[in-house]
Amino acid sequence: MTILAGTYAIESDRLLLRRLHASDLDFLVALHADEEVARYIGTGKPRSAAETDQWFDDTVASYATAELGQLMVVRKSDGVRLGRCGLSDAAIERSATSGQLRKGWFFSAYAPPGAELECVPELGYTFAKGHWGQGYATEAAAAVFDYAQKERSFGRVMSLVHGDNAASHAVVGKFDTAYVERLEVSGRVFERYDWPVSSR
Repeated sequence: MTILAGTYAIESDRLLLRRLHASDLDFLVALHADEEVARYIGTGKPRSAAETDQWFDDTVASYATAELGQLMVVRKSDGVRLGRCGLSDAAIERSATSGQLRKGWFFSAYAPPGAELECVPELGYTFAKGHWGQGYATEAAAAVFDYAQKERSFGRVMSLVHGDNAASHAVVGKFDTAYVERLEVSGRVFERYDWPVSSR
């Protein structure tokens, strides 16, 4: 993992991870509209262009407010956009209603006003279907986690993975993550894994 001088970009062997640009919107709209991709993120339904526009605005805003956010993943050899990966300003309610799962939000700003929250950066990734199975998610996640430890010294980092997403479970399993709990996020059940952050 290399932090490129004077930028917010992260470089790995094959990949460049950089902040989103307006020119990425068409790619993101297509990515989020794909049914097979969408089934594992958020509500599980394809997003409209307007919904992706809002997600884009929220992500760009998070760069300034939390110095976090999803990054565009670009293949260095040819500049092709592959997907997105990064750290989101996520939150979990501190206590659940009796008999219920705790609720979580991918952006803390989406939580109800006044809610008592546990805020934990969430390492997430979403790749276009044509680029699945080539190790890109693993490589991108490794670079982002390295950044989270070496450059930001986060005390905790988690990932929220839908139960049916076998490929994503396999990715987090490569990093000695610890299964913590099931959470309700966007009306669906996701499984929380905590990454092995070093104590320094």
